[in-house]
Amino acid sequence: MSRTGIVFCLSLLLLVPGPVLAAEPFPSVAMFEWQRDGAVENGFREGVQRRYPEARFYVYSAAEDPELLQRFLDEAATRDHDLYYVAGTAAARRVLAAEKKKPVVFTMVQAPVEEGLIASWETSENNATGISNRVPILNQLKALRRISSFRTLGVLYNPTNPDSRQQLLELERLQPFLDYEVLRLPVTAAPQVRDLRFSGPLAPEAVYLTHDPLIERLGHSVLERINGANLPSLAADMSLVTRRGALLGLVPDEYRIGRLAALSAMKIFEGSSPTAIPSSALDFFMVALNMHTVREIDVQVPFSLLVIADTIVR
Repeated sequence: MSRTGIVFCLSLLLLVPGPVLAAEPFPSVAMFEWQRDGAVENGFREGVQRRYPEARFYVYSAAEDPELLQRFLDEAATRDHDLYYVAGTAAARRVLAAEKKKPVVFTMVQAPVEEGLIASWETSENNATGISNRVPILNQLKALRRISSFRTLGVLYNPTNPDSRQQLLELERLQPFLDYEVLRLPVTAAPQVRDLRFSGPLAPEAVYLTHDPLIERLGHSVLERINGANLPSLAADMSLVTRRGALLGLVPDEYRIGRLAALSAMKIFEGSSPTAIPSSALDFFMVALNMHTVREIDVQVPFSLLVIADTIVR
């Protein structure tokens, strides 16, 4: 077989027959990944394999390339997959535009209703269902307010990423309720980082880093400047706290998102229509705190926040 960039993940055990499976005696899942394979994909695969140990996964890693994703969609159309899995809003939008019949389970989509991927959380009215990685931003801001009484909040976001934009819009919506002002800090390329203002009269008093792969990649250089200005930071990505130096994170458990998505997939394998399976988001979140950054920027963290932290970088 010629190499097409597709990775095959196979495991072999006997499967109880299901009413909607393809000709093969085990589920065949096409996994379209916009970013690198991670905890959510591991959770999804392990969840499916608990019920269907012989499930076969075809992993199509698009690396944020729309043309490559389209090639993979064309390739997948030649195979008899039982289900499409897709991670991220950008990829989910393209997959649902191209595939109207195969059941689709999405993950890592901040706002599936607002982005037009599904009709409502209760029923999609199409061939999709999924698990969102949405975290109540109000809760995030309240956690940050326990450390800093900021009145201006710089929001680092990527205008080309729909998930990043959705977080920005929600932060702007909440301004009158928590009495702060958003300062937009758009980033679409690495050279723009040096132009961001984190000190001086026009600088924010705290910084929110939205969930975005570009921001994650630039996290070290961005957070060096943020921490150098002694600004508290709140990240929507766990790795920005544990690996890049952000002060605080209130983030979803991505592995758990994958496991919940697997439950939706199993319902589909057993005959349910995606539109009959409500989409949802997690109702609990992980608190991450970087004590190196606490000491570096010289802030006080209340004991009430320390005791609920799931991850503390010491």
